[in-house]
Amino acid sequence: MAETPSNKNLLGCEFDAATAKAVAGKNIVALVTNKTGNVPLCIAGQQGLSFDMEAETTEAATKDDSTGGWSVKFHGAKNWSASVDGLWSIDDDANKMIAAALVDDEYLCLKICQRIKTDAALVYKPIRMGLAIVTSDNFEAPNDDNATYSIDFDGTGKPWLIETASEAEIEAATLTIPYQNVAEG
Repeated sequence: MAETPSNKNLLGCEFDAATAKAVAGKNIVALVTNKTGNVPLCIAGQQGLSFDMEAETTEAATKDDSTGGWSVKFHGAKNWSASVDGLWSIDDDANKMIAAALVDDEYLCLKICQRIKTDAALVYKPIRMGLAIVTSDNFEAPNDDNATYSIDFDGTGKPWLIETASEAEIEAATLTIPYQNVAEG
């Protein structure tokens, strides 16, 4: 008969909503601001979002027996990128800002946030953000379906990450919009 693990063996492995703290993808939104950062705009119609960080590696070739024949690798250049897609709207101010930034070779600040609804406000808690260039801005308008967009960003410099930010930095970067300031729609 198989032995049943005791609670002692499972300590810390409980999986429930309180410990998992899962975040629904629908509550993660992308915002853009111009280079002055004074007008944050949510990208309308968002259906998908991805954020990628990568590091190149270099390999030290060695015949040293101390590594047992294993290669030794080092971090090289790092980069980050993001993409957003969704339903396209001709009147969306964020899409207008993004298109202009691509055409005019301007940087944008891309801010990826968790949107939290409270009784009094919409709170945008930052998860990732940084200065970026728009590398593609596409939309499709099939005859038998909704018009959609796909936007790609390449980051420049080190991104801001919630995992490495202090509580004070998170608080300073959080945007709270009281409901009386939220446009009805």
